[in-house]
Amino acid sequence: MRLEPPAALTPVLTALQRAGAEILVVGGTPRDALLGMAAHDWDLEIHGLSEARLGECLMPFGAHRVGGRCAVWVVAGAEIALPQAQGGRIDPHLPWEIAAQRRDFSVNALIWDWRTQRLLDHFGGVDDLHARRLRMVSADSFGEDPLRVFRAARLAGQLGFSIEARTAALCRQLAPRLQHVPEERLRKEWEALLLRGQHLIRAWDSLALTGAVTRFPELHALQAVPQRPDAHPEGDVWIHTGRVLAAAGQLRSGDRSRDIILMLGALLHDLGKAGTTRRDPQGRWRAFGHERARTAAESFLSRYFPGRHLSRQILPVIRWHGAPYALYRDGAGRAAYAHLALQVPDLSLLLDVAVADARGAGGEHPPAIDTARRLWQEMNAWPCLPKPLLKGPDLMALGLTPGPQLGKALALAHELQLVGACHDRKRLMAELRRRLPELSLRGDRVYGPRSRSPNG
Repeated sequence: MRLEPPAALTPVLTALQRAGAEILVVGGTPRDALLGMAAHDWDLEIHGLSEARLGECLMPFGAHRVGGRCAVWVVAGAEIALPQAQGGRIDPHLPWEIAAQRRDFSVNALIWDWRTQRLLDHFGGVDDLHARRLRMVSADSFGEDPLRVFRAARLAGQLGFSIEARTAALCRQLAPRLQHVPEERLRKEWEALLLRGQHLIRAWDSLALTGAVTRFPELHALQAVPQRPDAHPEGDVWIHTGRVLAAAGQLRSGDRSRDIILMLGALLHDLGKAGTTRRDPQGRWRAFGHERARTAAESFLSRYFPGRHLSRQILPVIRWHGAPYALYRDGAGRAAYAHLALQVPDLSLLLDVAVADARGAGGEHPPAIDTARRLWQEMNAWPCLPKPLLKGPDLMALGLTPGPQLGKALALAHELQLVGACHDRKRLMAELRRRLPELSLRGDRVYGPRSRSPNG
């Protein structure tokens, strides 16, 4: 086994060696190298240098210090720290075996000695790698950071490992303390789970096994919520969501900004079912209107993924994820598909979440998806909408004033443009003059009066 550092990190390592430092590569890098995986992060633990001396060595490379009492420097894509004794006290001369006792799992306590180029394994991490098992290093130190409860589930999904029984039991004891973990730290773990997880059903199951899900009441509420067995043979909403999440993971493109919207859309797409599931007059479980119940999704996003850009992308996907199936089932015309296109910023993301939803219910790539894509391509609305031919000032020239009526008129103009009935500004303006009296009767519905999501 050999580790190749990023090119920018090599001169940093050389400077530290010249200063007499003992350089240990810790964290996930040795683990991933043994698994044949590319390293995402480089974490170095430096022995033999004082805090002041380490700072002097790193200053020429533009390192910046983060953290408070337990200092960490970030430089050349790596995090560099000094060993910590019990209670987080820095001790540059602490034996590496003692420092490693404070690591979370044995597979993360594997250490690569940079000087001797050999692997150090004091806690059976190699055996646990072969067994594909997550096992805590020490019950005494594991609880120092309750975030490890969530991290166990995240790593289970990232590596495809099982969680050892004693470790899972301790996680359940510590789970209530997740309430005290800052939301920003939880966001980073969610990002790693959603963007890097390769075994997402295992991660989902592990959120329940460790008790970590209790930190997220919107998700916890999905457990044991029943569904129609004819539409969802996989069982309750919790099981379905895990499968949808795994299906969405297969559709990730590698574009981080797009993938996070896709994965959050899959994660949150059925949150509304927790509050809307009822038996219909025939005794069947239904969740009518669950797509429009956005409070739970808004609550989750506001805490862990705040920002108007994300919410503007994700909430419409959640709202309309069942629409392609409903339109196909009801034989809807081009106008309905055009109207739907105006509701969602990214139609490809809508269809990806819809595909994941179908696969999560045991289906495959449904014809409804191909139909929607074909019609939007014919409308020149794929992968993004064409620019409107008419804008606000054009319609204000017809006598409309700024307000809801103007907004509805603009939406109708764009819809007519997509449908293809009006290809130029003159014809579009004439058609609007004819239709303007009807604008007050138009709502925001895509479905017809009988239409409901097939997953209701």
